[in-house]
Amino acid sequence: MTYLAVFEDKSRGVRRANLIAALERDWPTSVILERQGSQKSRDVVWSYTNDSQELEGYSHVDGTCIYLDSPLALAARFALWYRGLVPAEIDLVFCDDGYSFDGSIEAGMSVDDVIAIAADS
Repeated sequence: MTYLAVFEDKSRGVRRANLIAALERDWPTSVILERQGSQKSRDVVWSYTNDSQELEGYSHVDGTCIYLDSPLALAARFALWYRGLVPAEIDLVFCDDGYSFDGSIEAGMSVDDVIAIAADS
């Protein structure tokens, strides 16, 4: 399933260089597949494998969203990590690609709290 961590303020988008640096620092086994996307809406594209779980992620070109194609628990970990890259005063929403649920990711939340956003829908 595809999950999103998204916010509205296009003037505050996470810059490509900052996202790549954070991925390389915080997820050192991730593989950057594209440092500048080859499609109109995609920018940075990466993959990550941990134990038996795999994630393919990409950022929107305006830096306001990451798309996470993975199991829920792994998507929740990445969404929570992304919260740290987005200014605290900006509302970061976690949802699926069908918008069947959504909720805000706040500073100090745990992975279980983010998973609960999906479970509470």
